[in-house]
Amino acid sequence: MKITVSIYLLKIKFNFIESKKSADFELSLITIDSEHLGIPDTKYNSFITMSSSEFARICRELYSINETVNIEADQNYIKFSVNNENIGGGFTLQTNDSDNPELQCKIETDTNVNLAFALRYLNMFTKASSIGQQVNLYLSKEFPLMVQYKLAELGVLKFYLAPRISDNEEK
Repeated sequence: MKITVSIYLLKIKFNFIESKKSADFELSLITIDSEHLGIPDTKYNSFITMSSSEFARICRELYSINETVNIEADQNYIKFSVNNENIGGGFTLQTNDSDNPELQCKIETDTNVNLAFALRYLNMFTKASSIGQQVNLYLSKEFPLMVQYKLAELGVLKFYLAPRISDNEEK
């Protein structure tokens, strides 16, 4: 059985009352053709909770420098960094227990993690930042990154992204 999944993030309908016309538009962002579409339950080594707007801002700003972000996490901080031949830099967030969700950053990790991801896809995921104040990032060397947004009482929205493999790791 072949499964086709289309994700529509944008549906617009215009009604023109005077001319009795209407226009409908749908923008399909991702279409997946797959024989099997399933995500097994996994045990992640690192769990980060941070502001969804801060995560969106970091991804957007770093994408202007490079297409790949390195995410490094340990017990005390999470670091988002980029490097290319002309410029390098990043953002480091320290663990804190602020009452303000915009400033809050919680990190739970068993082991240090340092993985690279495509910012193009992370920026697509951050379009869901408006549905919740916080985002959860689940990191592990063995599994894809899971980006999770809570939908109030409705449930959760999860995105998965495999890490980039550098040329050095393939050899």
